[in-house]
Amino acid sequence: MLPDSELEFGGLRLLETDEQLVLPVNVQIGFISTAEDVIHSWAVPSFGIKLDSIPGRFNYVQTVIYRTGSFYGQCSELCGLAHAFMPIAVNVVNDLEFLT
Repeated sequence: MLPDSELEFGGLRLLETDEQLVLPVNVQIGFISTAEDVIHSWAVPSFGIKLDSIPGRFNYVQTVIYRTGSFYGQCSELCGLAHAFMPIAVNVVNDLEFLT
């Protein structure tokens, strides 16, 4: 998560990250998830994905994203003290931009 001091004007507080996950558009994508400590949940509502991350187990979901842009989510499982500070930022780009 970006600290407030680094947030650009108009940025989304508590959702902007220092690194974004970059994914290609119109490609089938699979996500595998697990956790080391407690149950977390990787959720991006715009994609219709909520993937639970459970210690000692692997969960899998796949999707196709049909539009480019920036999408945001958060951990959606009450996982502890820093739960509110676990944003997710995904940047979906075209194939050529993804390859570079």
